[in-house]
Amino acid sequence: MRRTKEEAARTRAAIVEGALACFDRYGITSSTVEQIACAAGVSRGAVYHHFAGKREILREIRDRVSLPLLDEADTELLRREGAGALDRIERFLATMLTTIENDARTRQALLVMQFRCEYVGDLGPELDAAARNIDRLAKALGRAYREAHAAGELSPRLAPEIAALETTMFMNGLVRLCLMHGRGAALCRNARAAIAAHMALRRQGTGS
Repeated sequence: MRRTKEEAARTRAAIVEGALACFDRYGITSSTVEQIACAAGVSRGAVYHHFAGKREILREIRDRVSLPLLDEADTELLRREGAGALDRIERFLATMLTTIENDARTRQALLVMQFRCEYVGDLGPELDAAARNIDRLAKALGRAYREAHAAGELSPRLAPEIAALETTMFMNGLVRLCLMHGRGAALCRNARAAIAAHMALRRQGTGS
């Protein structure tokens, strides 16, 4: 029984990887189940045994990439030991950038979700799910900024909720641009300096 479960898990993982490659190459709308099955080295029936269709596969890809990043955000932004809230936010942004730079699979999955997907028809609900993930991140940032405000670290010019919204927008724009331009581009090389500048404007006594 254990071997059967392990084999099923390997087949499911192969389908996800095959689909990711197809989605990246052809786009989600143009990718077919036959292409996914071929890329995964399985039958068309095996794909449908594990997934109802491309939407479920996309959700699996999203969950395998987005949820760990969100869990890391919750852990990193809410942890109080060893660093102030603003330092933790800056470290989280830099860590996310490093992950995109160095983890090819994460980068490919984010490229698919950002640029290879038309969120219409059957895939429409996935856009709502993505929005919920962004909202979760914004709430984690909001808690961290409220902590910074209470500690006197946050610039008095900024309300914690607005600071969290700005950082959410900054992060999503930065990720999208880095994915668009690719590794080694001038924009990506300067991304850490941009993160440092973004956070400097949030600190008490800066720019007042």
